[in-house]
Amino acid sequence: MNICERSEALRDYAFDELPAPERATMERHLAACESCESEFRAIQLTTATLRSIPDREVPQRIAFVSDKIFEPSPVARFFRSFFTSGAQLGFASACLLTGAIVYSATQRPAEVRTVITTASNQDVSGQIDAAVKKAVAQVHEEDSRMTKTALAVADLRHKEEHRALLVSMQESMDVMQKRMGAYTTLASLETPVAGGGQ
Repeated sequence: MNICERSEALRDYAFDELPAPERATMERHLAACESCESEFRAIQLTTATLRSIPDREVPQRIAFVSDKIFEPSPVARFFRSFFTSGAQLGFASACLLTGAIVYSATQRPAEVRTVITTASNQDVSGQIDAAVKKAVAQVHEEDSRMTKTALAVADLRHKEEHRALLVSMQESMDVMQKRMGAYTTLASLETPVAGGGQ
C-alpha cells in the first residue's frame, strides 16, 4: 500500500491539532484518499482502545530503592562499618566466645521448649491468605479484561489490513486486465490477414 505524503498532517488532524483552514482540506483529502482514510480509522481505533484501558494506581505496599525507608539507620551504619573491619570483628568474636564459655560454665543447659502456635496467629494468617487471594483474583480479572480488549483491537486491525490488501490486489488485477486488453488489441492490429498481399 502506498504511503501518502499527507500522513503527518493526518495525525495532526486525528488529534485535533490541525489549524481550522487546513481541516477542511484534510477532510476533502480523506474522502478521496483510501490509504489516509484507512490510517485515520486505525488511529481512531487505537485511541479509543487506549482510553478504554483503566488507569491503575501504584499499590501502596511497593517501595523503591530511592525511598527514604531504605536509608540505613545510624545503628545499621555502625554495624556495617564494624563488620567490615577485620580487627574489630576478630575482637568481637573473641569476646563472644569468652562470654559463651563463661555462661555455659555457670548455668545449666536450658530446657528445650516447644513453640505452640496460638489460635490468634492462625486467624491472622488466614486473613492474610484471604486478602492475598482476593488481590490476585482482581489482578487476574483486570488482566483478562485488558487481554480481551487488546485481542479485539488486533482482530479489527487485522481485518482492516486484510481488506486493504484485497483492495490493493483488486486494483492490481484491474490494471493487469487493462494492459492485457491493450496488448490483445495491439496484437490483433499487427497480425496480417491470412491469404492477402502475396
